[in-house]
Amino acid sequence: MTPGTTDDLAHPLAAPFRIEGRNGEAFVLIHGFTGNPAHFRPLGRELAELGFTVNAPLLPGHGTTLEGLRGARRTDWIETTRDAVREVGDHRRVHLIGLSMGGLLAILTATTERVATLTTINAPIVFRDRRIRFARLLRLRYPDFVPPPEPAPDLDPDVAPHWIHTEGFPLTAAAELFALSRQALRGAGDVRIPSLVIQSKTDETTHPRSGPRLRAALGGPTRLLWLEHSMHNALFDRERHVIRDAVLEMCAR
Repeated sequence: MTPGTTDDLAHPLAAPFRIEGRNGEAFVLIHGFTGNPAHFRPLGRELAELGFTVNAPLLPGHGTTLEGLRGARRTDWIETTRDAVREVGDHRRVHLIGLSMGGLLAILTATTERVATLTTINAPIVFRDRRIRFARLLRLRYPDFVPPPEPAPDLDPDVAPHWIHTEGFPLTAAAELFALSRQALRGAGDVRIPSLVIQSKTDETTHPRSGPRLRAALGGPTRLLWLEHSMHNALFDRERHVIRDAVLEMCAR
């Protein structure tokens, strides 16, 4: 059994999903580090109701346990994202949305695949915790990071069942995340399609400086949208409908 497959998921909602649409356009939804496709199910359902095909893959090592994430590599994450785009390549237009690390993967995929628009949500260009740059060295002494338990945020009942994530992460995987961040920043200039950079001002993980820095790095026409009151996983917060409307507006252009 390969860690991260649907055979050993921590929760059924963490499985990858695809919903067929009718308007000839598709969205590929890429979850973040320690996350899973459950985070995109509410937005995916809304997009599908509007006629879009929705494809949300499960990144290798995710959706299971901390142990399942131990062997994850950024090259596998990139290839999984590219495969998800190719799976809907017969559609007239394909739109990419990536949350957090998913935004980094979306940037790199937009440089190699046929994609119409790109949206990143709190992509970590600048990390609040600067220790991540030393994760590769720290892993020799502290292999895992498991934060102390804390109460779940006060979530809307419509999205609360999808608050599923891995508790903690191996520092080897954190090192892969940091390297991916540098790789995406270097490659952002090769993205020539319309892009939407969404950044939460109150993000507890990604420093808000990430938004302007990414907007400046992307090579195509780019809009920066600030969220005033959202946490890092803005798909669960009060401004999640702002995200949906902004994405649809860009597609309509």
